[in-house]
Amino acid sequence: MRITETKKKFAFDVGWVFISSVVVLILHFFQSPIVARYLGPDGLGLLSMTLIIMDIIGLVAGFGIGDALVKYVAEYKKQKDRLYSLVSDAFITMLIIGVITGTTLFVCADIIANMFNMPRLSLLLKISALMFPFSFAGGTLIVFLNGIREMRYYAFLRIFQASLVLAFIIAFLMVGLGVEGAVLGTILAIIITTNVAMVIIRRFVQFKISEYKKNIKMLASFGSRIVGANMISQIYYNIDTLMIGYFLTSIEVGYYSVAISLSRFFWLVPRAMGTVAYPAISEYWAKNDIQAISKLVDKSTKYSACMLIFAGMFVVFFAGDIIAFVFTPEFLPAVLPLAILIIGTVTSGVLRPIGAIFTSVGKVNLTLKISAIGAVGDVLLNIALIPTYGIIGAATATTASYALNVFITIFFLRRALAIKLDTAWFTKMTTLIGTSVMIFYGLDFINHYFSAAIALILYTIIVIKYLLTEEDRDYFVSIIKHTLRGDFMKV
Repeated sequence: MRITETKKKFAFDVGWVFISSVVVLILHFFQSPIVARYLGPDGLGLLSMTLIIMDIIGLVAGFGIGDALVKYVAEYKKQKDRLYSLVSDAFITMLIIGVITGTTLFVCADIIANMFNMPRLSLLLKISALMFPFSFAGGTLIVFLNGIREMRYYAFLRIFQASLVLAFIIAFLMVGLGVEGAVLGTILAIIITTNVAMVIIRRFVQFKISEYKKNIKMLASFGSRIVGANMISQIYYNIDTLMIGYFLTSIEVGYYSVAISLSRFFWLVPRAMGTVAYPAISEYWAKNDIQAISKLVDKSTKYSACMLIFAGMFVVFFAGDIIAFVFTPEFLPAVLPLAILIIGTVTSGVLRPIGAIFTSVGKVNLTLKISAIGAVGDVLLNIALIPTYGIIGAATATTASYALNVFITIFFLRRALAIKLDTAWFTKMTTLIGTSVMIFYGLDFINHYFSAAIALILYTIIVIKYLLTEEDRDYFVSIIKHTLRGDFMKV
């Protein structure tokens, strides 16, 4: 495959993931306000706590096998027999682990609910325990599609599941099932999606159990090195919400859930890039193509920064309007935490397309170190700030820890992989951000919307004309032309 075809394939793969991410995000945007309007901050907080706890348990119990599978599928995708046995063995193993995990959670649900002093949480966790066999088995099939870069099917399954979740939640809320109905709707959507994934996967895999011990040992060996880092990352990702639940109440969790969900919208683009970059970097590393990895890092971080900063400024400028319109004025206490969080999520999001780079090249220990340092800092800051400053303290702690994580990642990129970011380019971008913000606040006395429009238009013009190269502009124009011709649907 020629370089231009490789770039086109990467862009189209990112396009599929991006489209699915946009659709899923929109569906989640409908979901959160619907839950908020039916159940208020308290109900939204309980649902958020349930989903966070489920994510953490699922990550630990999964033992990193899903991430390991993406790596080895990408490396062995031309060795069909090895590929078939690898996926089949992983599917059976994750199904068994799912049954064990669900049973354990059901037994321990009361203990977890008492820990957070939320009695209603117990029933929600017991209902959620039914999910694990299906989510683990179905997740194995979906990460396989990611590994072989069949992003059309990957995108379809994500959209399909999110659509079902929304439909079931609306139906169950309308008949008065409350938070329990929202959790049940999520589980039913996962069960149905898993069955659909099993039908799709038959196009690519013949079920074949062979070399079981060898395959699982290989996956578990690599996965065990990932799971520690992933577990720390997941706790790091959710520690602010968990600590709000511990120190405060489910109502504050509901307010903060609105702020955190809106702020993490900005990871939409870099997550799409990262989903494709993970197997791509693994492939380049296997071929010892360091130049390709360096270029991927340079372009993806710059493109991510350009889009994230625009989106971040837009939401900061209109935070009150967005929250009042989408979630009702009852959730306006989330405005200031949202503005603080956006600074951190945009900063962190610049490196998120290459967040799995150390895992991709086999340096899992660095991922663990970076996550551990960031998590410890986040925990300490949250403990110090939440009891006094509430959800504003949580937002401040999270933003500070994100910034710390970025600086540490840049350090290890240079030290371990000899990859440097374009410091001059990012200095120019920082200057542009400061100028745009000053224009917004300087012209705010005229009209809030007018000043925001001027600042955002100026930012866009300078980025296109001065921060993107001619090659970048030609590249985007080419991708748009291919998309309009329908090539996007054929890749």
